[in-house]
Amino acid sequence: MAKTKLHKYERVKHLPNVTFTQFGESKLPMGYPWYAQGYRDMEKVLELGCGKGEHSLGFAAVNPGKLYLGIDSKSHRICVGAEKAMARGLENVMFIQARIERIQDFFIQQSIHEIWLTFPDPHLKNRSIKNRLSAPLFLDTYAHLLVPGGQVHLKTDSESLFNYTRESVHAWGGQEVAAVDDIHEDDIHEGDIYGAKDNQLGARDIVSAFEQAAQSKGAIIKYLAFTLN
Repeated sequence: MAKTKLHKYERVKHLPNVTFTQFGESKLPMGYPWYAQGYRDMEKVLELGCGKGEHSLGFAAVNPGKLYLGIDSKSHRICVGAEKAMARGLENVMFIQARIERIQDFFIQQSIHEIWLTFPDPHLKNRSIKNRLSAPLFLDTYAHLLVPGGQVHLKTDSESLFNYTRESVHAWGGQEVAAVDDIHEDDIHEGDIYGAKDNQLGARDIVSAFEQAAQSKGAIIKYLAFTLN
């Protein structure tokens, strides 16, 4: 396992669809490749804590007019998604190696159309609740980045995180668009879950390896969509 990770650390450094960032760098957001001329007019979608980027890859395949940006601090995970994107010829997927706390450094205000939180760490201990990706400081960041009416999507197997996020959004002043207790329930219509329109994939269509593992243990997958401006 350690040797495999080391190989990925080396390979990912040479992938053209991966951007590495350093704390304290002074580069302006417009200098990053996702704001280059060829991408400037495309709707931009972030997947935070993307891991291997399974959702970004799935969405990008059916939405060629949108640019998907997977963000994770673990470069060996990004390597997997970036190599798959290249193998599949997906030119509308990029990956960014960075901590989520720093995303405001890389994007222009009101330039992001959607943000996906795909199975983020639920931070179940009281002392780490502030680190949840739906804590108030993160919601402030999302509101800064999203276009008016832009949406945040959460997929999680944690009831605690799901309920916390709903409460956090309401307290912040945001608005729920959809809340589904079990997105894989048979009597849930695809149209009830935001993102499943115009024959595009929705939240229930992409099942990551993590989600499969959670389901195999009896976990129920929840979904929430909300706006902040």
